[in-house]
Amino acid sequence: MAAAKLITSRDNVLAKRVKGLAQSSRERKKSGLALIEGAHLVAACIEKLGVPDTLIASESGMRRPEIAGLMAANAAHHAVFSDAVFQDASMVETPAGILALIRPPDARPVSARAKFCLLLEDIQDPGNLGALLRSAAAAGCADVLLSPTCAFAWAPKVLRAGQGAHFNLNIVEGADLGAFVHAYHGASLALTPRTETSLFTCDLTGPVALLIGNEGAGLSGHLLDSANIRAKLPMPGGFESLNAAAAGAIALFEVVRQRGTAGRKR
Repeated sequence: MAAAKLITSRDNVLAKRVKGLAQSSRERKKSGLALIEGAHLVAACIEKLGVPDTLIASESGMRRPEIAGLMAANAAHHAVFSDAVFQDASMVETPAGILALIRPPDARPVSARAKFCLLLEDIQDPGNLGALLRSAAAAGCADVLLSPTCAFAWAPKVLRAGQGAHFNLNIVEGADLGAFVHAYHGASLALTPRTETSLFTCDLTGPVALLIGNEGAGLSGHLLDSANIRAKLPMPGGFESLNAAAAGAIALFEVVRQRGTAGRKR
């Protein structure tokens, strides 16, 4: 990699563009670009999606071998920002030293016979959404469908909470969840406290579409009616519910547990 020019002005075109993407969801959606920050996320992106179009490091970040190594990747555009300019464009209080501009991958259609998928309706909190994506990836759930009212999956806070999960998933935004459930050939399981059926008594060894709803309101009546199973998490401690990310993680790994047990019995 040829030595990148040091950018010291906040009025630089690239610096202003990065700051705009960091601060404005409207700008991210308009441009179709996402901004990822940190060596772990950039490395995960390169491993799964290839080298981003634009890599940007801070002046001090370039003194770290890990970041210098990532910056040596064959991106079309490299830049080094002074620490002050990088701080201004960073999305976190303590900048991680490297940023990348990426174009999120196009979503693939999800088969009505998918073995394991996660459907999310109106998940608003970026941290919850990112944690759910992380749990889905860890559980081997390859497809995640988001309703149009979910938070933007490629927003900076969601990306940070996902810790690289995005690059291991097929994320379908703006999905018609009701239509998918109606067409699905398998168990469509709605997680809700409004039932007497325990999640742990359900047979989840076959194809499963797991439905998780809004942090406060839960799933809509329409989706609850569409699902062919309603199940709750037993809570002997007396609480009515867990947050969406915690409940989703338990349900995802109950599928993993049951399938592992079934496999050992065969």
